Amino acid sequence: MKRIFALCCLFILCTAFQCDDEPLEGEFLTDDAAACLEATNVTLDAALAFFNTTDENYTEICNAYKDALEARIIVCGDEDGSLQQLIDELGDCVLDNQDTCQEAVAAKNEAETAFNNSTDVNYTALCNALKDAIQNVIDTCGETQELQDQIIGLGNCILTGDPTNELIGTWLLTAWIGEEPIDLNNDGTENVNFLEEMDCYNEETLVFNDDGTGASVSTSFAEIEIFLEIGTTNQVDFNVTCIDEDSTTDFTWTQTDMTVTITDVFGTNDWTLDGNTLSILIPEGFSVINVDDATVNTIQDLTFVYTKQ
Repeated sequence: MKRIFALCCLFILCTAFQCDDEPLEGEFLTDDAAACLEATNVTLDAALAFFNTTDENYTEICNAYKDALEARIIVCGDEDGSLQQLIDELGDCVLDNQDTCQEAVAAKNEAETAFNNSTDVNYTALCNALKDAIQNVIDTCGETQELQDQIIGLGNCILTGDPTNELIGTWLLTAWIGEEPIDLNNDGTENVNFLEEMDCYNEETLVFNDDGTGASVSTSFAEIEIFLEIGTTNQVDFNVTCIDEDSTTDFTWTQTDMTVTITDVFGTNDWTLDGNTLSILIPEGFSVINVDDATVNTIQDLTFVYTKQ
């Protein structure tokens, strides 16, 4: 459309300026006629440049063309008003993006239809797609309060009651569940939750963010030794040493139903979400060193349990 308009401009210019009316040999131009011819040539050059504009230089060359037309009117006049009509049609020299705007609106309408038919499974993905489509309309067509209100109304695109929403936040390590009870603190009472038997791992947390990232925070770890009680051949005691640390490991996460998949520098593991608890089974995750011969004496599968705070 822009090129068709430029061709029309050239036609009007050549008609108005009588492009083929060259002075005959031996004829002399008056000063006014010479000035008009010069203004005409400048305007024709500007028209040709305008015909070859790109989206990137359209505004700059369009404004130069308007300046040349206005100068031509001052020098030569505009008896039929055709030059002023060209200036008016050039407008503010902003490239017409009506077609692009209509495409953006159509894409936004499609995204809105899909979102209105979303399920619990695809709600977040379709909500984010709609927000992107609305922002594209704003960027392409201009901002309106209605469009801004739509984006604000969609919020963080997490469905209320969605298990994903329940996962986001801070989880505290509350249990180490072994296969068999052990009396780690040597008080005569065994416990299957090994954390109840030691004063370590009191502030270990998992933090889940709503953008699929998170962090595992560790403040301590335990070194556990086993040894025979003096004077016995089958009675053992444990020695638990709690060592402070300040360690944070970043991770990413995804969720499918009640399975939460966490990926960090150590690998990828699947956790189980059950209400306000999040757990994972670590095969042979609990081991104790025999101080007499430095061998591993006790091995059990261990389940880590975190509770939502």
